[in-house]
Amino acid sequence: MRETLVLFIKELGIVCLCAILGVAALAVTYLIPRDRMRKNVWASSIVLYKEGLGAHVWQDIEETMLDIYTDGLMLNISYTETKDGVRDILLGTYVEVDGKNPMESLYEVIALSNDNYIVKYYGRYWHGYQVLLRPLLCVFTYSDIRQMNMILQLVLVFGFVSFLAGTKERVYVIPFLGLYIFLSPVSLCSSLQYSPCFYIMMLALSALYVWREKLTDTGRNYLFLLSGVLTAYFDFLTYPFITLGVPLIACLAFTDKRSAEKQIFMWKNLLLHTFSWGVGYVGMWSSKWVIASVLTEENIIRDAIGAIAYRSGYFTKKHSYFDTLRLNLGVCNRKVILPAVLCLVVCMVLFRMKKQIRIERSLFPMMGMVLFVSLYPFIWYLFTKDHSCCHSYFTWRELGISVFGILTTGVIGIGESAE
Repeated sequence: MRETLVLFIKELGIVCLCAILGVAALAVTYLIPRDRMRKNVWASSIVLYKEGLGAHVWQDIEETMLDIYTDGLMLNISYTETKDGVRDILLGTYVEVDGKNPMESLYEVIALSNDNYIVKYYGRYWHGYQVLLRPLLCVFTYSDIRQMNMILQLVLVFGFVSFLAGTKERVYVIPFLGLYIFLSPVSLCSSLQYSPCFYIMMLALSALYVWREKLTDTGRNYLFLLSGVLTAYFDFLTYPFITLGVPLIACLAFTDKRSAEKQIFMWKNLLLHTFSWGVGYVGMWSSKWVIASVLTEENIIRDAIGAIAYRSGYFTKKHSYFDTLRLNLGVCNRKVILPAVLCLVVCMVLFRMKKQIRIERSLFPMMGMVLFVSLYPFIWYLFTKDHSCCHSYFTWRELGISVFGILTTGVIGIGESAE
């Protein structure tokens, strides 16, 4: 208990330091002259406006829907500046024209030179994406950034798969590819707001694997803490739990499975890693509310708590938990994605039968833990009923944790038995 308390205090200190660094990074970003971005933001606003809300990469394939609204908001906030630099940095100021959405408002102001706008704020998020987006907009357009995003994601995936394929853990390429297919790569790289959680997940996975022999239990706790911090800093509440669930399953899979008899110790680590991620995520996010409330005249703490109460769905009661599950499960393309994942499951079963690979009883506790983590999306949906209903077109990706967990359970033990 005392060790956990000491760890908690140290983690709070790290979160405070990260919050200070987060503000500093945003402040430095706002030193970039807005005029340098104008030409590229102008071209980007036209692209976004032409695509329009509800745009899909592939028509009638629901999981390829893009979030043009939020991408427009990101560009709007990145470009908007007022005379009060502190508010710009801490409140996420953006322009609004005649009640139009942020994407259309940006188009009106920069493409149509409409000066009849008001400045609003979105202070409960960090908007850390500006640290990258503002410099990029000085050189590239939205379309250019999309293409770079696609290339970077493919390089990361190809690199991770290639590295993994050359090791004794190569069997875990199957669940990883199943996860990547499930996440709909074509839309993942085409919408900026879908990308932060993917990159954070990939960084955590890579770190866990590359340093798996060197990382202590405390080191892994700090890794999950930083994963939560980065998620709170860069993400717009899209599918944040995936930066916890997928690395956590990988952490269990890369552990020496022959130590499965140490169940209490392993469950303790699982819960501590989850706790550390929560400290990073909640601590970093709430620190923004405090900093913004103290340094501006806005009560961001009240705004954030009100939004959380509303989005949880327990006060409005507009949506039931069944509605949340139905909508999010319904997005997954039953004609393409689910059959592909099922094919992977069948292949694993047939491989086991052909090679006569049996699942040892000593692996059951490990498999049980992986399946437990696979339930994390359903826990997330339980506490975010309204948000996950209204935004099911991107919150469905939380189910990638379940896909990765089920496929990982299917391959546990294969690598050791096959050698």
